[in-house]
Amino acid sequence: MAEATANMLTPEEELKLIDFYLKMINVYVTIYRASKLLKPESLDNVKATAINFMKRFYLHNVVFDYPPKSIMLTCFYLATKVENSFMKIEDFIRPLAAAEAKRGSKTQTKSEDVLGLEFIVIQSLQFELAVHHPYRAAYGFYLDMQTFIDEKDALRETHDRTSHFIDKSLHTDLVFHYQPSQIALGAFKLAAKEKDLDIDLYLTQRFDARSLELLFTVLDEIQDGITTFATTSKEEAQAIDLKLILCRNPEKNPNSTLYKRTIAVQGDVPYVSDSDSD
Repeated sequence: MAEATANMLTPEEELKLIDFYLKMINVYVTIYRASKLLKPESLDNVKATAINFMKRFYLHNVVFDYPPKSIMLTCFYLATKVENSFMKIEDFIRPLAAAEAKRGSKTQTKSEDVLGLEFIVIQSLQFELAVHHPYRAAYGFYLDMQTFIDEKDALRETHDRTSHFIDKSLHTDLVFHYQPSQIALGAFKLAAKEKDLDIDLYLTQRFDARSLELLFTVLDEIQDGITTFATTSKEEAQAIDLKLILCRNPEKNPNSTLYKRTIAVQGDVPYVSDSDSD
């Protein structure tokens, strides 16, 4: 019993593995940008939506049943549809196969690996696919601040830098606690500190004293969440991945004898997520 427990992933290891594959979404965005399958203006929203889907999926599921790599690709493909950047599954798979071949990978992603999990992901998301991100709110703040801040070049550079902090915020749990506009303003303040730009004058003009007191508390929490978040290294993720191979749920593993036997006897059984309501 002790040996079996030692081979299981801890909750911390599960979170680290999920975090690593969330970070890999940024890598795949680069691949699809290079292949010109995604328009430049859609990259941020596709990336942010894919990350949001994956984080929400694992609120109701565990990596023992559904390893993050497969879920990541399905969430990414689903995000292209939601963000009006649809591509055929063959086009989606082609850059992945090329990248895997270049790395000398022994396995190659197939279309069924992505499509086979699509309904499972949608069901776990409770069919709520519309996602609002901080990018648009940040742009709105940028336009509004131009009325109050004279340093237009510094303000533009600050807005450009804000996207970096919004990108970091996507990987935290801030999305579950704060509104996109609050995260956008927290990211804006971090960027303003780097550029030595004072945006508090703008805030004092837009909010009364009581609201501003509450807002500063929220913004401080958001800034702390962004700056203190630590990512998982590739080496650490690989070690956890190896442990996961030994403790995957055979009932949900298509390569296991139990899974194949169950499918042969019962047929394709519909998936029921823990997130389903009565």
